[in-house]
Amino acid sequence: MNNKVNVIIVAAIAIVVTGIGWFAVQKSTSRTEQVVIRELQSTAPAQWELAKKLAGRDILAEEGVRIELINSIQTGGGTVILQALLANNIDVGGSAWPAWINIIARGGKIKALLGTMVSTKDNECSQQGLLVLNESNIHEIKDLVGKRIAVNVLGAEADYVIRFFLKKHGLSISQVQLVVVPGSQQEKMLRSRQVDAIAFGTIAGVDFDMAVANGGVRQIPGTTNYETKGETVLAGIGFRTDFIEKHPDAVRRYLRAYDGARRIIYNEFQKDPERVRKAYAEISVEKGSNPRLAKYFRATLWNPDYPLIADNDIQWWFDRFIEDGLLKQGQIKPSDIYTNEFNPLYKKK
Repeated sequence: MNNKVNVIIVAAIAIVVTGIGWFAVQKSTSRTEQVVIRELQSTAPAQWELAKKLAGRDILAEEGVRIELINSIQTGGGTVILQALLANNIDVGGSAWPAWINIIARGGKIKALLGTMVSTKDNECSQQGLLVLNESNIHEIKDLVGKRIAVNVLGAEADYVIRFFLKKHGLSISQVQLVVVPGSQQEKMLRSRQVDAIAFGTIAGVDFDMAVANGGVRQIPGTTNYETKGETVLAGIGFRTDFIEKHPDAVRRYLRAYDGARRIIYNEFQKDPERVRKAYAEISVEKGSNPRLAKYFRATLWNPDYPLIADNDIQWWFDRFIEDGLLKQGQIKPSDIYTNEFNPLYKKK
């Protein structure tokens, strides 16, 4: 009798334990499935869309990532995107480093997790700089005094780089006028002579390339990304820290999908750029955006040889901010801005 009772008790415990374990797994799985990552909807083809068109792979589905597209805000650049991230309007966003530094230095709880654009000696992103008309009397930085310069947003990358250029030549920001103009409208403003120079930003992309391809413009020497910052990661994407803490698995899977998609695009672009541009144009038509921009699309603004963010990428900007009195020495450190822990290629030592 006692043996039977013991067997029943053991069986009951086993059922309970198994049930608890099953419930825990179901709860965990359920929570994972319910995590929806909100990102801004883009009129241009998204990486996910382009990777699927090129390779027939749904990277998001492979990683079990669910996204919700939020109607695109009228943005002048990464600063506004990161403010939307901080305000919990979206869950993931990206920008060049100045916006990250400004927000985090003021107590904003966001973190960069993956580098998105790089400057190397040979890649095209490194060659983007200040543009003027061919007939302009601006030939070097000192000629900018008294001129109007279009930037995509104040208090961001282009703004601070111009300050840096001026300071190197013994000038100050008060000696020029910065005019906020969306990147897509800057070429028009320059050609209509409403501004004297256009700065775009680190991630000018197709707008910069189109302006150059249309002819009649030239760069001011010494203003390219590579000449200014050398080899460096220029920008990153990330999440709010509360989202990271609450949904670390969802964050990891999103970044694996993001990295996987851009590698597909990068590899296909190396093999056949025109095929990639054709796919880009087809998606643009489907989305109601301008397919002619596909002509200027390049997958080489990111470089797989620079997969991780490094302290030096951030420190360059810290030095600029400290010089301008916008940061105090030691106020924040690079690790406050980023971590590579969630990068798919990161290996703990």
